[in-house]
Amino acid sequence: MVVSTDRLDRYWAHELGCSISSLYNGGVSTCAPAHREAPRWMGWLIPLECITLDRSAPGTGVISVTPTVASDLIKYLYGATTNVLPPHGDALTPFIRAHFPHCYPKNHRILQCDYTSFTPAPEIFPISLLPEDDIHASWYRLHFDGPIFVARNEKGTIASWAAIKCKSDEIWEMAVVTETRYRGMGLARSVVSRATLAALDAGKVPLYLHDLANTASSRVCLSLGYQHYGYELTCESGRIVPVRY
Repeated sequence: MVVSTDRLDRYWAHELGCSISSLYNGGVSTCAPAHREAPRWMGWLIPLECITLDRSAPGTGVISVTPTVASDLIKYLYGATTNVLPPHGDALTPFIRAHFPHCYPKNHRILQCDYTSFTPAPEIFPISLLPEDDIHASWYRLHFDGPIFVARNEKGTIASWAAIKCKSDEIWEMAVVTETRYRGMGLARSVVSRATLAALDAGKVPLYLHDLANTASSRVCLSLGYQHYGYELTCESGRIVPVRY
């Protein structure tokens, strides 16, 4: 089963400041859009982001960087002797450390799904939307701007939750946490399933990114019908928290 990537391709092309063809047609492309200097989703400053897709030609990737170091990046790439693209390339790490010393490079696997691939999971504990007047709501709203689904145990304590990052008008990204004592029960799968369905019903593309070493997270989403899309190397240099009036 092949999930359509058209909307996700448009999203990454906009984020990176490149053409969609650059994501697929071979070679390493560099971009330095002005918006790379500005805060992105929820105020995060991301001075460098690299994407490579599963369906692209071998050796294809796009590196988007803040304009202030664009010329340095090009010089660096000309001198690179090893692969710079995720997931196996690590040649970008020295560049990141030299130019963004306060950043921590992160490698993610990117997954997506749609109605044709989605396989819903049953509820283990009752799942509900977190009310805005909940005692925990202010913490969640510092980190997430979309719906938050919580699974509560018999005492009403939150055992697992899935929150949505509204990355664009079309893309909603999932995040999930299960409390240690409740792991292994299928709770993560059930709350991500509920959040995924909410995204699909809203006409959005459900997106999931996980650290390459987090195989448990990968299994959760693959069991729900998420499909591999590509890899991301990114780093964050800080955050400008939006002010709510």
